[in-house]
Amino acid sequence: MPSDRLQYALSSSVGMVLGAFISLIVDSALFEIGESKVFATVFGVCLMLIGGLIVWRVAPVQGEAISRWRYMVFIFSSMVFTSGICCFLVEKGWLVTMNRWVKLPMYTLLGTSLSFALTFSLLDLINNAALCSGAGTAEALLGVPAQSSRQVYVVLFSSVFMGGLFGSSFGMIDVEDDSRMHTRFDEDQAINTMIGAVTGLFVGGANQYLRDKALVDAAPYVTLNLSEDEEF
Repeated sequence: MPSDRLQYALSSSVGMVLGAFISLIVDSALFEIGESKVFATVFGVCLMLIGGLIVWRVAPVQGEAISRWRYMVFIFSSMVFTSGICCFLVEKGWLVTMNRWVKLPMYTLLGTSLSFALTFSLLDLINNAALCSGAGTAEALLGVPAQSSRQVYVVLFSSVFMGGLFGSSFGMIDVEDDSRMHTRFDEDQAINTMIGAVTGLFVGGANQYLRDKALVDAAPYVTLNLSEDEEF
């Protein structure tokens, strides 16, 4: 049966929290990638592994046709793998000397990849945990995106949209040239947290709506054949 207002509020609240959480992680990761060579190396290896694992996770079995959403995930995961390679090229010394508009595309790519990888991994873990435990909590809150292509599109495009905004904001504010007080970083994090929370709010509500629509569409229909002479 369709969800009530409480379920919509709960789904939207969970989406808002996840969106804000992802924004904090992505923003902190972008900052540390430019600050620490060790962190950049570790994150580069992790992104390459995650990109490869996502490709393996959505790869069709032999003889199975590649669906549209699998093809899209493959493209995004390839982007994640490429971003992992970019992490090895990031150095604080030459980043500071570059113009902010030159750094903008690189940070946009990194932000998009980080947001997509984190979002996909979180939802995949939640869905697998729900399936293993037999609980329906994750399905009720997130609609199990792997079960619905429309929900997959909403999650994928929203994560890419958020990541692009996170990276663009990071590059435009020029956080890498920040002072020791990190005022630019604090400003950028406040902006991105708001973006992530608002986007997550709408995505949570949209997923709940799509889940309800899928349940209604899957419900059996009963057709009554009444003759003209029949009366009630």
